[in-house]
Amino acid sequence: MTGSSAVLDMRLPDAGAEPTALLAALHADLTWLSTRLRLVVERDRHRREHGAPEEYRGLYVSDDEVDALTLELSRTRPAGDAGTAAAWPAGQLRRATPVDHVAHSFGLAETERLALVIALAPHLDRAFDRVFAYINDDITRRRPTVGLAIEVLAGSVQEALGLRELFRADAQLLRQRLVHLAEDGSFGTTPLISRYLELDPHVAEVILGYRQIDARLQPFARLVPMGAGGPTARPELLRALIDRPATRVYVGGRWGGEKIETIRSTCAGLGLNVIEVKAQLIPDAATAREVASLALRDARLLGAGIAFFGWEAQSGDDPVLKGIASVLDPQRDFPHPVFLAGRPPSPEVTIEHLDLHYSIDEPSHDDRVRLWSQHGRPEDAARLAESFKLGEREIRAAGRMARSMARLRGQDAPGLAELQAAARLQTRPRLSTLAHKLTPRFTWDDIVLSDDRIAQLREIVAQASYQNVVYEEWGLGEKLTLGRGVVALFAGPSGTGKTMAAELIAGELGLDMYKIDLSGLVSKYIGETEKNLSRVFDEAADSDAVLFFDEADAVFGKRSEVRDSHDRYANIEVGYLLQRLEEHEGIVVLATNLRANIDDAFLRRMRSVIEFPFPEEDDRRRIWDRSIGRAPLQDDVDLGFMAREYRVSGGNIRNIVLLGAFLAASAGEPIGMRHLVQAAKREYQKLGRLVSAAEPD
Repeated sequence: MTGSSAVLDMRLPDAGAEPTALLAALHADLTWLSTRLRLVVERDRHRREHGAPEEYRGLYVSDDEVDALTLELSRTRPAGDAGTAAAWPAGQLRRATPVDHVAHSFGLAETERLALVIALAPHLDRAFDRVFAYINDDITRRRPTVGLAIEVLAGSVQEALGLRELFRADAQLLRQRLVHLAEDGSFGTTPLISRYLELDPHVAEVILGYRQIDARLQPFARLVPMGAGGPTARPELLRALIDRPATRVYVGGRWGGEKIETIRSTCAGLGLNVIEVKAQLIPDAATAREVASLALRDARLLGAGIAFFGWEAQSGDDPVLKGIASVLDPQRDFPHPVFLAGRPPSPEVTIEHLDLHYSIDEPSHDDRVRLWSQHGRPEDAARLAESFKLGEREIRAAGRMARSMARLRGQDAPGLAELQAAARLQTRPRLSTLAHKLTPRFTWDDIVLSDDRIAQLREIVAQASYQNVVYEEWGLGEKLTLGRGVVALFAGPSGTGKTMAAELIAGELGLDMYKIDLSGLVSKYIGETEKNLSRVFDEAADSDAVLFFDEADAVFGKRSEVRDSHDRYANIEVGYLLQRLEEHEGIVVLATNLRANIDDAFLRRMRSVIEFPFPEEDDRRRIWDRSIGRAPLQDDVDLGFMAREYRVSGGNIRNIVLLGAFLAASAGEPIGMRHLVQAAKREYQKLGRLVSAAEPD
């Protein structure tokens, strides 16, 4: 079957086109099909001269009916040229039909395109059902079969044999999921020519004007129309893809918004929509293969590039990503770019399935200051730029959000508190499965430590606040390839203020703090602890959060002598931790009850080591005063006695005050000495200690 020599105008009809206009666009193809069906009907009629008796005529399509149907189908098409698909004058410009668009997008041969027309016909006019039933010689078989399609397409017996190749499992029509072959339920195994030729329902809807992705894709993906991207422009990436559009590109960057805008604006520059797939929503490898296959097909149908988000180069053993890659890898003939978007990979990581790696650099400190200055005071902009390593898009979004917060509070412009809160929301931390978020609530007045230790805590805040000045402006970072983060060790008995001090640092910097759940982090399975730690550090880097490892010696303890494979792998995990601590550019606080339990290699990498001693009597008295605060007290309360006689830590003192307050509130009176003593007894019982005889009843 030869194709038309006409010049095609490949513009796809608008999504909102009237149905009659779509039918008119398909006029030539349907006229061709009607004509071919009449020939097949005439050929079959000679085989039926001794057909069923007249009394059974209602159970099948009669000769007269099929004549009327085929005549109607060839005459009652919407207005347009009456020529067949092959009758257009050479060189004449004609508007391509939607089927032409599909054929062009998938590189189909003319016979493959016409097979699509045959499969499409029942979606356009129910009259085709009756004609197909007549040719199939069965009123119940109203869909075209492979045998019927071959008979319509073939000009000779030899050609008919060759056309069987169009419907093999590895042929273009089936491989690209444009059509599928359905078994005839009346047979155990249906021969090829007896199988139904069915156009994929979504493909049929796209041909008829629907401009959305397949419903099976929609839980994991969305179609973003051309031009929906923001102002981010990457001309060097666009130039590379104009020269070579069928490219697999890894887009690495810290911030998702920057990657989204880069991909959308690049596709818009290429005249493409974008199908955005969130790999993290895909539950398993089988679903991943289905999603990737449908995305490749729909991208051709809808003129789109594809972006798979959540593709981390370090996660080569992830079954979902491997499932996607298994579909992408063989389909090197896909004509549009495929973007795999994730974090910047480590230098030693080899990225497979790729032609190009493009890294989106974070804005410099000066750029961040300039961007923040558009939303707040200059002095606040410098502080925000130091604390939050946000991208341009995220800073714009944080500014808009901060202005909304300010308006709700009756302010004309956002202050530092609103900008910090909005910036924290932009980081979208994902540590919740392995960590517990703590909201900083303490000030310098709340913590009771010696002046020297308070000065050490302020030094940690200074190290986090002035990195740009020291490393960039003064040039001290030029010889530092690693180790720009701040790692501190807080050592001391339980309840001496280690967690409070970490919260104080986070609050002073305006950052979130996450307490790592070590019970969920440490695994008995070899290699799992390392994977969990990798997730923690990766997600903390994306969140600008303070990491707080309580009872850190469980993970950061001394390496053991190698006696078996578990010891060897445990030591590998310790080495991996050392590497991640050096690479991490945020703030990490390790807390331990006993400094001697921490491996010396970790201690050498600590910026600060602060001892939190058990409080003596004077310190305990200060803690009692600050813990009581403005709660009402009876005249008999003697906090000096409580500090002298109850040798407990600050955490225990706060527990005693809290229980004493509840006891007093339940009695309907201010806090009295008896309430505090009763609460102290309960705290001693919890600690497994006896109340001394010197303590009053």
